Amino acid sequence: MDGSLRSGDELPEEPTPLVGRARELAEVRAALAGARLVTLTGPGGVGKTRVALRAARDLAGTFRDGVRMVELSGVRDGALLADTVAGALGLRDALPVPTIDLLVECLRDQRFLLVLDTCEHLVGDCGAFVTTVLRGCPGVRVLVTSRQPLGLAGEHVLPLPPLAVTPEADGAAVELFAARAREAVPGFELTGADRDLAVLLCGRLDGVPLAIELAAVRLRTMPLERLLRRLDDMFRLLADGPSEVSRHRALRTAIGWSHELCEPRERLLWARLSVFAGGFDRVMAVAVCADERLARGAVGECLRGLEEKSIVQRTDDRYAMLDTIREYGAAWLNEVEPVRPLRARHRDHLARIASRAAAAWLTDDQERWTRRLDAERDNVRLALDYCFSVPGEERAGLRLAADLWSSWLCRSRFGEGRYWLDRGLAAVPADAPERADALWRNAYLRTNQGDSPSALPLLAEALKLTERDGDEVGYARTQRTLGTAATFMGDGDRAGRCFDEALEILRRRGLRADLILLRVLRGFHCARFGEPAAALAECDEAFRLLEDAPAEGWVRAWGGYVKALAHWFAGDVERCAAELRTGLELFRRVEDPVGLTNGFELLAWVFAAQRRYADGATLLGAAARFPAQVGLPRLGDSALESVHERLAGQAREALGDDAFARHHERGMALTLDETVRFAWDDRP
Repeated sequence: MDGSLRSGDELPEEPTPLVGRARELAEVRAALAGARLVTLTGPGGVGKTRVALRAARDLAGTFRDGVRMVELSGVRDGALLADTVAGALGLRDALPVPTIDLLVECLRDQRFLLVLDTCEHLVGDCGAFVTTVLRGCPGVRVLVTSRQPLGLAGEHVLPLPPLAVTPEADGAAVELFAARAREAVPGFELTGADRDLAVLLCGRLDGVPLAIELAAVRLRTMPLERLLRRLDDMFRLLADGPSEVSRHRALRTAIGWSHELCEPRERLLWARLSVFAGGFDRVMAVAVCADERLARGAVGECLRGLEEKSIVQRTDDRYAMLDTIREYGAAWLNEVEPVRPLRARHRDHLARIASRAAAAWLTDDQERWTRRLDAERDNVRLALDYCFSVPGEERAGLRLAADLWSSWLCRSRFGEGRYWLDRGLAAVPADAPERADALWRNAYLRTNQGDSPSALPLLAEALKLTERDGDEVGYARTQRTLGTAATFMGDGDRAGRCFDEALEILRRRGLRADLILLRVLRGFHCARFGEPAAALAECDEAFRLLEDAPAEGWVRAWGGYVKALAHWFAGDVERCAAELRTGLELFRRVEDPVGLTNGFELLAWVFAAQRRYADGATLLGAAARFPAQVGLPRLGDSALESVHERLAGQAREALGDDAFARHHERGMALTLDETVRFAWDDRP
């Protein structure tokens, strides 16, 4: 993650050129110049997202620390709002504090524009979130898109009108229709009487951009004159009466007409696709939507038909639906069939992906499956929420969470993992077979957040359950986690006993991945408690077990860090530095900012020991910056904390307070890539 969070270059691509909206864009820019919270309001389909995206891109150069747009339509649980924003900003919920506090700490001194897109289903949660961010981060401004205002003091509300339709046929609405018509029918041009028909059609659709785009697609199957007549017929069929706001009626009519023009199988697929959050691919569409009513072979054909009708949009191998289109499909689904079996199939497909990812942990396929789950984060959350909200599905939810555990671990998403495991444990009875497994996994995530004391009650319950049920493997995994907690809490004797007991069982059962993790944890324990040779031996044994996975990066990086720590405590700073530099490359590759943070810290110690105090102060600055954003400094271990204090004090004494502060601030200003290069002596 960069020192400044993100740039305008990382905003989403604009799918098509924006038509019109010059006046509205000027209003957004003027509003953000004077207000810290600006909300673009308007009905679905009026173009709020497109205007916000273009405004963010135009303003990127005026915000020193960047601009970031966070799409919230796939977030159904307001408790995960802060985690979603943090993830979009490249932060990890790796600290045992509320993620909103992590965000405020990160953004406190930033001049930054945050765009929150599609907030109407989370108005209360978004209001509380924005209030906290604006109160704690004076340089941050927020642009919101929502069908209704957040209702906050100081909020500048900008209602976004439909596109202008003028009698002279040169308004933005007709320009949009012509542009989309050319995309639908190559070579199409508006000339003569057709321009007058286009004016009538756009006026009939009240200038609503989505309605106009849906109508333009119809030119593939009928001429413009017939299109207008058919649209008039649909208005008469679907109109609710004069009390309905015209732009709402226009959009509902356009979507309803698109629905009417779909084949019955396409309508059914449209309805079923509404169960997805944040997109899907073709394999998922088949797995979730196919059954005796809709054959597997028909799903691909119907998907192509929906794409041609602009009901779904495709980018590479991913499909998505606009919220307004999805809502229409969801309403239709509730009328034509029970939703629960479809939600269960959705959950089951995500469970299969998670199971494959869990099986690939600490193999060469680990990163591929972790990235696969990254792409399905909204769908995963939806599946877990289904499990923990619907009676009878709770145990399936805990099994899914167990398979997601390794991906949460590799991505340092400890807080999100805890959230779901906490929900699942609260939902299942005390005798549920999945309970012990969920308890030790939850406890392990807590130890990684430096919250080992809160892990102890969970581990005590897990030990009782595994002993009661004769679950030897679960008992060993619980002991391994207890050893980890004891290590971080400074209880070396207890940690050693726990690790020894776990090792005997896991080695006898031949559980490769469990043994690899245990060896690295034992290595850290040995390095931490004065046995560097034993620490090196433990890591070497872990690497031997990894011989069949030469491309695995995550545990190799942590093993390298532990070996570097062992060399440090053995007094061999040169070998410590060599291990660290290799480890930093691996941590960067697997996107583990917690590992990078601790690697920077340890290399800063090396520089201090080599009397390179200025370089050490610079890396200490980098290591001080990134923990506030991504993870726990010095793994929350008191022994490492004491080394930090001693060496930082030496550097400060050698340089003087002013010079130390100057180099420390320089390190805090480096981007992540610059810091990695600095660690390799490739100075920015």
